[in-house]
Amino acid sequence: MIMFIGGEKYTSSHPERIDVINPATGALIESVSSAVPDDVEKAIESCAFAFESWSQKSYAERGAVLSQISAALKEKKCLEKLAATLTKEQGKPLTEARREIQGVIGVIDYFTGLSSSFHTDFFENKSNQSYSFTTKAPFGVCAAVLPWNMPALILSWQMIPALLTGNTCLVKPSSICPLTVLELAAVFHEAGLPAGVFNVVTGSGDKIGKQLAASPKIQKISFTGSVSAGRNLHAEAAKFNKRVTLELGGSDAMIVCDDADVGSCAAKAVSARFFNAGQACISPKRIFVFESIFDDFIQSVSEEVSKIKIGDGFFENGAGGFAMGPLSSAEGQKQMIEFVESAKSEGSKILIGGKVPDFNKTPLENGFFFEPTVITNVPPSSRLLKEEVFGPIMVINPVKNLDEAIAAANNSDFGLGASIWTNNLNRAKRGAEELKAGIVWVNQHAKVLPELPFGGVKESGFGRENGYETLNDYLETKTVIFKF
Repeated sequence: MIMFIGGEKYTSSHPERIDVINPATGALIESVSSAVPDDVEKAIESCAFAFESWSQKSYAERGAVLSQISAALKEKKCLEKLAATLTKEQGKPLTEARREIQGVIGVIDYFTGLSSSFHTDFFENKSNQSYSFTTKAPFGVCAAVLPWNMPALILSWQMIPALLTGNTCLVKPSSICPLTVLELAAVFHEAGLPAGVFNVVTGSGDKIGKQLAASPKIQKISFTGSVSAGRNLHAEAAKFNKRVTLELGGSDAMIVCDDADVGSCAAKAVSARFFNAGQACISPKRIFVFESIFDDFIQSVSEEVSKIKIGDGFFENGAGGFAMGPLSSAEGQKQMIEFVESAKSEGSKILIGGKVPDFNKTPLENGFFFEPTVITNVPPSSRLLKEEVFGPIMVINPVKNLDEAIAAANNSDFGLGASIWTNNLNRAKRGAEELKAGIVWVNQHAKVLPELPFGGVKESGFGRENGYETLNDYLETKTVIFKF
């Protein structure tokens, strides 16, 4: 597949290609172009040209175009095709892939609902007989650098508010999962989005990121990915005073108090942790359970994990009843192996899993699978608690009380999400107030809605996606003062 620029498929003059691999089998799916600076500049120029007319449309007119896109995505044939592509290149089961595309629709529908209600401020100062008001204008060309774990959904978080407010978008998908984003670009265009408003370039994140940061035509960059890559991009963008939103992952804590429903809590923890093979920034990676219910919780978790069957996402509803696909890359699988070996050397207990499954000489034996794994009694200094474990490993440690639990939860460089499970209002209030995270859930985890701001603190980044307030992140405010 090739890039998408100016409403058309675009082939780079550069011969280098990037292979896209099916993570369930290790087989080649397709290859995409590796953009060179001239390709990226062409995409930027296309966005800049389209901005002149797109920005002049009213909110209602832009919202109407987005509504047409939503309608196109809701068509069963389109949704199923996108979901199948996502499963093929990323590995998640079809049910999860469909849910992700439906999530894109939900984001579009939420923001189009705001297209007739956007407001600015008006002030009257009678002391000097002046009137003041604010106006909001789109920045221009915005860039989005996407991750591979949820490429379609995070595309919508970064792109839809930008489009609604009159900006145009240049998107750089992950080289692991570029195909779904390229297909979405075509759907958006066919549904009525003008040529050049949404362009896609594929290739090296490091090289393209530097070019986006240096380009005077790029006004803002939204990035979702690793801490190291985010820091590098931020440093480059800072040289040009460029606006940046960073979502750099998390190591979410989950606190289970002794008054929680152990069985229900364990089931929900397993569901949230092993969703997308554990490759979700807001999954509960560090679970702290009160000592008095620790054994019961471990038993319930073990029962729930034993129900998980892993395999190719396309066969999730077949005889095997698969519920978890592979990791998205060989590197991800390697990291899980290293985490488990590190845990063993530290004296942690591998309660469940901890190895690559044996598919007995079937095509899946070349896939990037790893067993759902539960590890307990992990020391505070462990990599499993200090780093983001982006895969199907659940860490569960006992704590004496809420004070110890909150201290352990906050003992992390990350601060994206956290949850507390309790029926005690005072405990819930303490969790909400004292947990250092951008999102705190009570008696649930990993629930994200388009109307609620999403983002973290500390090493998890800065800025917010979703929610009404994110619209201001794509608009320049001007104050106008009248006096006669």
